Amino acid sequence: MGLGKTIVVKLACVFIIVKNRLIRTFARVKGFFCNDLRQAFRYFELHNGELSTCAMAFFLLISFIPVSLVIISAMSFFYPSENLAASSYLTQIKNLLPSIQMDRFIANIDRIVYQKRYLAFFWVPFLFWWGSLVFDIVERALEFAFRIGQGRKYWKAKIRHFLIIIGISLLAVILTLFSNVIAIIKNEFISEFIGKNLQGLTFFGANVVKLIQAPFILPAIFTLSVNTTLIFLLYKFVPPRKLDNMSMFKGALFASLSYELIKLLFSYYITEINDYTSIFGSLSVVVILMIWIWYTCFLFVFGAEMAWVFYENRQRLH
Repeated sequence: MGLGKTIVVKLACVFIIVKNRLIRTFARVKGFFCNDLRQAFRYFELHNGELSTCAMAFFLLISFIPVSLVIISAMSFFYPSENLAASSYLTQIKNLLPSIQMDRFIANIDRIVYQKRYLAFFWVPFLFWWGSLVFDIVERALEFAFRIGQGRKYWKAKIRHFLIIIGISLLAVILTLFSNVIAIIKNEFISEFIGKNLQGLTFFGANVVKLIQAPFILPAIFTLSVNTTLIFLLYKFVPPRKLDNMSMFKGALFASLSYELIKLLFSYYITEINDYTSIFGSLSVVVILMIWIWYTCFLFVFGAEMAWVFYENRQRLH
């Protein structure tokens, strides 16, 4: 009888703990959607986030071709064929964009670059200048979001922006080359290892081989991690004043998760609901790219406002 009472008491305690945690989780989710998001939208409107988004999207759009030229030019020195550099770059672009048929678009760029790849580097000065204009707008938007009264001096900010552009360009080349190396290693070694050693294993009722070889899971996690890290670094190093790392990370994670979710919805929209090709023809890639760059810039600016909301919540708790 005593043992039975003890079990009942322990089960009741576990039930109460689980119930309280569920209530707290539900309250946090409700507070996020009802309070945090609404507050972030209010700040976004107050700081003219629409203007920052449109300006950022404009300069990013006209910088896309020069950036592609320079990156493919740098990668062409590592590939013997004119199609390999473009296909490798295209794989990375497809992970970041919705379902856009950009194969011919990137292939044309690659053919031009591979034949005259040294001339493509003449775009570098223009890339630096246009990129610095992008980061001027990024820094101004973050100054509003993070409540920074006075920004950096003009040339100090320009030099900092140039260094950030160099870092991002090198990161893009390294990530592309790294992903290709991983793909080669996986094809030659990992697949053979999985086939020999993990064929009969199961995890939560599913075969481990199918989970590991799933084409969607690993790229999605990798893309989410890279995007979150990149946005967090921009939040941290572009503005002259920072918030605490946890608030900026939450804002970056919110922007990245929203980016992946909207990418799925937008891909479904342009493939199943609205066929842009029948309306714009060969220009559909450019039109969709314009719309998507605007969404990307919106999420970046709105994520910064969310970071400030998370910062305010932490300040209230302390």
